Amino acid sequence: MFFKLSMLNNAKLVALLTAIVLLTYTIPVRAQSPVGVAAVVNDEPISIIDLVERIKLVAVSSNIEMTPQRSNEMAPQILQQLINEKLQLQEAERRGIEVTDEDIARGKSMIEQNAGLPDGMLDRYLSQRQIASGTIENQIRPQVAWQKVLGSMRGEVQISEAEIDDTLERIISNQNKPRNRVQEIFLPVDNPQDSTRVYQTAQEIRDALNKGADFAGLARQFSASASAANGGDLGWLYAGEMSADLQQAVNQLQPGDVSAPVQTVRGYYIVKLLDRRVGDTDAVTDTRLDLYQLFVPISGDMPQDQIDAKIAVLQNTRETANSCDAMANVAVDLGSDLSGKMEGISPGELSGPIRQAVTNLDEGTPSNIIQVDGGALMVMICNVTEESNLPSRQDIENRLRLERLDILARRKLRELRRQAFIDIRI
Repeated sequence: MFFKLSMLNNAKLVALLTAIVLLTYTIPVRAQSPVGVAAVVNDEPISIIDLVERIKLVAVSSNIEMTPQRSNEMAPQILQQLINEKLQLQEAERRGIEVTDEDIARGKSMIEQNAGLPDGMLDRYLSQRQIASGTIENQIRPQVAWQKVLGSMRGEVQISEAEIDDTLERIISNQNKPRNRVQEIFLPVDNPQDSTRVYQTAQEIRDALNKGADFAGLARQFSASASAANGGDLGWLYAGEMSADLQQAVNQLQPGDVSAPVQTVRGYYIVKLLDRRVGDTDAVTDTRLDLYQLFVPISGDMPQDQIDAKIAVLQNTRETANSCDAMANVAVDLGSDLSGKMEGISPGELSGPIRQAVTNLDEGTPSNIIQVDGGALMVMICNVTEESNLPSRQDIENRLRLERLDILARRKLRELRRQAFIDIRI
């Protein structure tokens, strides 16, 4: 890589960014003019205004206060992202890949959905916060272009049936352990010399998160993982689906906690535990019941002979009914409004006495009579469905493919950086 550095010292960089941030927040957008070049990537410039507008966009989208000190801490990492985006656009152009107006519109629509904005309101929202026109398009365009580049490389990724089998077996073997829903921000370290800078950025991001910054917003702005498009959300993960160092970090968190930066061979991760489900050795399948409940009301002031008659109806039905339809016919004869069918019920959702009554109960067999407040009832299982709680083979293949494409994308970007002429001027 032809990499020319002419970095200002920290004091000068702080002074420059402080002046520019103050300038861009106090002067109308249309009155701003370029004040210099931050970097050149293969003869294509990145202006200091480009850098400042991106810093402002990060602040707005992540709900963080972008102080001059924080701007200084994050500016090098944000500039590296802008450099990467230039390289991604150049590679897309070399491959004849175009980003259409429709692509940009879809990208803006997704941002509006993620931010909870009404359709078509993104431009006004950003303008009201002094974000220059075109800033968001300049972020969307390389993202779309790079996704199209990676799409053209999908054929290079092959997932074998054996890999899917191994992953599935590992998930099953860890079924009795907790499942975690996790968000991630990944900051790659492509050059060992960058490790300190990337770590400082990771610390600054974590500090911002601890002060209330939006994790999803920061993930979309900073994370180099494929999950960035989803705000870093990895979904529900079984033990064994994360690397050992990340799993160890997650195990130490409580829901809502954010980890310190976790160093790996590829870079630094910040992970947030959104939720945790305690493992269950029987949770490989999710059992759902369709039940029929036959209820007879009994009040405390009801004569005993009436109570006996109602219980006798239940007892007779218990001895003769062999289907839920038969139970329903009895309910019609009784005019029982609280009788009826319940579908898709998990056994865990049932009250204790009813759950006990249906345990080991065969389909089409009435349960014992259950005394409840206001009456008595019995239930019958009409149908049992069992669905696997495990990810499907297709889900596993998709995740493995995404992980492999993620690695391929970083490798390709490192290659582009090595081959590029990059002149950083601040």
